[in-house]
Amino acid sequence: MKTTHFTLPAALLLAGLALPARAETHVSLNLQLGAPAPIVVRQAPPPVIIERQYNAPGPGYVWIAGHNVWRHNRWVWVGGTWMRPPQPGVIYVEGRWDGRSHNWIDSHWELPPPPPVLLPAPPDYNVEYVVGAPPPPPRQEIIVVRPGPSYVWIGGYWARHGRRQEWVAGRWEKPPHGRREWVAPRYEHRGKDYVFIQGSWR
Repeated sequence: MKTTHFTLPAALLLAGLALPARAETHVSLNLQLGAPAPIVVRQAPPPVIIERQYNAPGPGYVWIAGHNVWRHNRWVWVGGTWMRPPQPGVIYVEGRWDGRSHNWIDSHWELPPPPPVLLPAPPDYNVEYVVGAPPPPPRQEIIVVRPGPSYVWIGGYWARHGRRQEWVAGRWEKPPHGRREWVAPRYEHRGKDYVFIQGSWR
């Protein structure tokens, strides 16, 4: 019987090949303020790993869920962690990959856009818009201090502007005279389409 002998470098090489191609690594997360320039990545990111969120180390931290990052010409998994925003009021935006253009935009912080001037709908009247696709996942927001006892928090939401879906940042707002409750905007699945129903006071 013939015995095969492996040298130490060859054994280490075989052991390395047996490791998963997507092991978690300690990648330094230096999230910049503002969207970075997109880069072309032909390979789609692997599926997301569902992780357990642990307690925040203190006030003011934002949970950054585990996600894939493109580093050194390959996808690398970064485990979830708590981070302090670079300044109050900024929003964490997850990295996104577009399958049509193969553009990858890394995760980053963004300043919230100024709130649009929206006229509230009458209390018993819902403004509806037919859209072709559901909205992206809602963004995680930091609720700032209430400016006064009569203000109501209007949570952020995806709104339809022409053919695009744009994020409307959350804000504190005084109810119009005679109104007390804010009915949040929502999307409903009807047949082959989605219907966006604008928020209103009542």
